[in-house]
Amino acid sequence: MFKDFITNAAMLVTSFFIIGQLFKDYRLRPSSSWKMKAALGVCFGLQGILLMIYSVRLNESVIVDLRHIPTVVAAMQGGPVSAVVSAFIITSGRIGLFGPSHSSIVAAILMLLIGITCGILAGRKGMSLRRFLLLNTVAMLYVSVAVSMNLHFHDLQQIASVLACHWVISTVVGLLSVYAFLYIVRAHESTRRLQESEARYKRLITASPDATFVLSQDLIVFINEKGVRMLRAAARKELLGRSIYDFFHPDNRNTAWTYCQDIRSGKAQPELIEHKLVCLDDTEIIVELSVSPTVYKGNAALLVTLRDITGRKTTERQLQEALSLLQKLSDLDGLTGIANRRKLDEHLAKAWSHCAANRSPLSVIMFDVDHFKAYNDSYGHLGGDEVLRTIALAANAVLLQKSHFIARYGGEEFACILAEVGATGAYESAEAIRIAVERLALPCKPSDENQYVTVSLGLASLVPDASAPPEQLIDLADKALYQAKAEGRNRTVCYGSADEAAG
Repeated sequence: MFKDFITNAAMLVTSFFIIGQLFKDYRLRPSSSWKMKAALGVCFGLQGILLMIYSVRLNESVIVDLRHIPTVVAAMQGGPVSAVVSAFIITSGRIGLFGPSHSSIVAAILMLLIGITCGILAGRKGMSLRRFLLLNTVAMLYVSVAVSMNLHFHDLQQIASVLACHWVISTVVGLLSVYAFLYIVRAHESTRRLQESEARYKRLITASPDATFVLSQDLIVFINEKGVRMLRAAARKELLGRSIYDFFHPDNRNTAWTYCQDIRSGKAQPELIEHKLVCLDDTEIIVELSVSPTVYKGNAALLVTLRDITGRKTTERQLQEALSLLQKLSDLDGLTGIANRRKLDEHLAKAWSHCAANRSPLSVIMFDVDHFKAYNDSYGHLGGDEVLRTIALAANAVLLQKSHFIARYGGEEFACILAEVGATGAYESAEAIRIAVERLALPCKPSDENQYVTVSLGLASLVPDASAPPEQLIDLADKALYQAKAEGRNRTVCYGSADEAAG
């Protein structure tokens, strides 16, 4: 008898596995649709019939087996509907397989009571081992009554032996079967959730505005439509199976490879980095790239997200160029095109600090246009502006040869800064400016002294003291300029001693 029960138990566990496989794509729970519950009840009912085929025969009309366990499980998994349907099918099978008799009628009625009672007790609470123990106990009470009634209480020792064996095997095998069934159901549920998660994730990736790649062993195994367009491919098949590093620019291919390996090994954390890619049509683009570890179809993989920032980088470069131009324009005098007063103050402060640190001389030349007011009155402001522009260009050409600095100081006055140049060198540069302006031969009717426009120049030179203000050098050169004008204009005067400077 024990051997027959073990066969029944093996059939029970095997059939639970088959039912689990049949319903792997469906959620089995008390809240499922009634059609699903009915289908589940049918499967458990057929399982009960199978168990009856391999039942333990006590006499010509009395059999025992584990047929109640499918109904108990049906009650927990599908509620009253599944329990009653399975009990009804098992009842029909009991009468159909072994014919109508007192024993089969009693067994059938009690089987229906098991289905109804367990279905009500199980309710909508779902399946657990503890709940199975409760329902199995209730079912076994009915089974015990049926066995006792069918054996007519003639042989109490046989009844006790059968029921003891039945209770033990029913409990142990039932727990094992339910555990296996729970494991199968939960495994299918986890797989289904994973598949749903992957499908949802894939939909998000497909709809993403960024190019998204999934790499397995550095080969592209998935790419969304944005990525296909970004790499200028006609279809996904042109990209799938190719190494991602084929598309990195040779200048940063090794860097990209190292970064991906560090992400895969956990040495680096995902971050946005810029890389240059080469598309299938040899177009070069700049992308913002992020790499993170992921799982694709159950295997470790890398998720690569790319955003084409070529347009943004171009805009940034153009903006930077515009800002540089704006900065340059803000440093220039709008009329003459040379540096303005603000740039002069900035350059003088830097030159003062540099020469003070190196204990080298610093010279400043101040010059302006002789009789400019009279010229302006005679030729008009447009004529005066043109003269200032022409003189500024000529003076700038002289100083550029030696990388010196010139700026419009204000009105018709200009200032030149000569770093690491003493009084003698500064005097030579000042005279070169004066002569260059003279050679322009700009007509000057208002002047009785000269028939052409001339300039007067004053210069000062010293070794700067870091604690003193640099403006003092401007003041000294300005005093020398006034002296040059007082002495007759069209000349250069060095503050302190013009003759010494000239010599």
